[in-house]
Amino acid sequence: MKALSILIAEDEVLTRADIRAMVERAGHIVCGECGNGARAIELARQMSPDMAILDVMMPEPDGIETARALYSLNIPVVMVTAYSQPNIIKRAENVYVCGYLVKPVSEQNLMAALRIAYARWKDMQHMRRELAETKDLLKQQKLISRAKALFADSQRISEQAAHQQMIQEAMKRRISLVELARQIISGNAN
Repeated sequence: MKALSILIAEDEVLTRADIRAMVERAGHIVCGECGNGARAIELARQMSPDMAILDVMMPEPDGIETARALYSLNIPVVMVTAYSQPNIIKRAENVYVCGYLVKPVSEQNLMAALRIAYARWKDMQHMRRELAETKDLLKQQKLISRAKALFADSQRISEQAAHQQMIQEAMKRRISLVELARQIISGNAN
């Protein structure tokens, strides 16, 4: 795994120092550290870390609300906490926390959690991109299909023939088929 830039937000100074030491021994870079959620969000905006390690019960806002904010900044979070109550775990799950470790945390467990969380986050980002691309392609296909039907009706030809003519016209104009479809739909395909 490549070296990651990691933000640490933990209100207990000694615990934060221990986590920092573990992260650095593993070859990662601590790009920022703090003891409250507001500062963690501020540092995340400034530093754009690859990942964040947050305590659940820290002040202003708590770790779970901070994780929600970091998710919106596209930063994966691993929670390190003394709390393992189901309601807290459920809250963490609902804000897309990628890992959850109960203190005391060993270096081995922390590094394994970071590695798995980062890999799953990368997978999720890849799937989001693929989904966005698929949605865009579907939107383009619907646009072309609509234009093809309009063109076929206006020319009194089959949709297959309309499609062939649209392809030829797009090539002739040196524009994409999608652009030609937009022009047909808007009535500007002169």
